[in-house]
Amino acid sequence: MDIQALGEKFQLHPNEIAVLSYIKDHRHDKNLSIRQVAKETFSSPSSIVSMCQKMGFSGYSELLYYMVAATNLTFSLHQRSDVIKDYGDEFSKLIKKNKDNHIMLLSSGMSSHIANYMSDYLNLHNFRATTSSHLQLIRSDQKEKTLVIAISNSGETKRLLELVKQAHSNKLDVISFVGNSNSSLFRESTLAISSATNSAYSYQDYYPQLFFGTSLNNFELLMSYTLSIWN
Repeated sequence: MDIQALGEKFQLHPNEIAVLSYIKDHRHDKNLSIRQVAKETFSSPSSIVSMCQKMGFSGYSELLYYMVAATNLTFSLHQRSDVIKDYGDEFSKLIKKNKDNHIMLLSSGMSSHIANYMSDYLNLHNFRATTSSHLQLIRSDQKEKTLVIAISNSGETKRLLELVKQAHSNKLDVISFVGNSNSSLFRESTLAISSATNSAYSYQDYYPQLFFGTSLNNFELLMSYTLSIWN
């Protein structure tokens, strides 16, 4: 749990951050009563309750659940997720293999919004990601390897497919988020994560485009799983 991020989000004072840090460091202690925490952090029960309410909790008991008991929620989500069952281990293996390499995200149209989010997420977690299609990153003479992540509902976007084929021919890993498991992109990928959302109906007026939300959810779950098993 990132105590500093919580402090910034809720504009907590240094002594309030100290309370959260104490609870985090002693979360396995049997005695984490509010009076004990107040005593050890030179605070008062009333100030701790005020901090809890500032963070949107009803009181100390709910804060304690959030910081101690609810940590199992992440693993519960992983265990129930079909996308992790189907792709989790291979996805984690490829991300770990390329953790020190460049990561180039390829997309076009509406998929670019998803690529931008994924790039920001990866950079915030200390990966080197870009949404720019730098050709030098996928050349055969490139000293550093590059992981390509391609995002396409149809899996047939011409320019994107050309770049993926070049990366594949140069023995680079390609992870794709694709809406059609019968597409060229699916076949050219080291790991293709299909949302099965693309069909002829996708091009009717007002038809719900589920690919974008589904792909983003799948990425979140897979990255959560990957980072959790590293730590």
